[in-house]
Amino acid sequence: MTDLCTLPAPADAALASGRPAVLPDDDGAVLVLPAQSSTPELLHFAIRYSSGLLHAAAPSAWLDRLRIPDQPVLASEDSGTSFTVAVDAVDTGTGISARDRARTMRVLADPCAVPADLIRPGHVLPVRCSESGRPRVWERAVDLVSAAGHYPVAMVCRLVDDHGELLDDFSAAQFAAEHGLPVATWGPVQHVL
Repeated sequence: MTDLCTLPAPADAALASGRPAVLPDDDGAVLVLPAQSSTPELLHFAIRYSSGLLHAAAPSAWLDRLRIPDQPVLASEDSGTSFTVAVDAVDTGTGISARDRARTMRVLADPCAVPADLIRPGHVLPVRCSESGRPRVWERAVDLVSAAGHYPVAMVCRLVDDHGELLDDFSAAQFAAEHGLPVATWGPVQHVL
């Protein structure tokens, strides 16, 4: 992946211990968590403070190994985000609960997982990350969890306020302070919060 990430000590320590961090982004701040550290409690928190759409950002080769295909779209409708087909772990219930999605995240981050460990479609939406080009928030999230010593799969969700609007950098800093979460920054541009 890229070498653009710089981790302030609190964000690095939080991610290293399997706790979430807030990552500002021009398109709206995200909550980042090492997917392998997903618990029902942490995923419930993520669901509560996001739109409920949880992504698993991972390198392309990682998703290819699990035979997770890209979401087909017409060229004229391509959003530019490399979504794949949504998945669930085979041993989950409906797939929608925080417990089920935490299990799916852990399976996605397991280097020993095989394609048969997942069913398609499901309730976790992987995002295929590029190893070249300008990094998007998805690649940054993978870089952050990898730099913190985890497998390169990040649970990522866009944070929203009580009115369903995306959090900007200022609101994200307030959210992080309110919930005791560190704010991760990335270089070469440093966000001033």
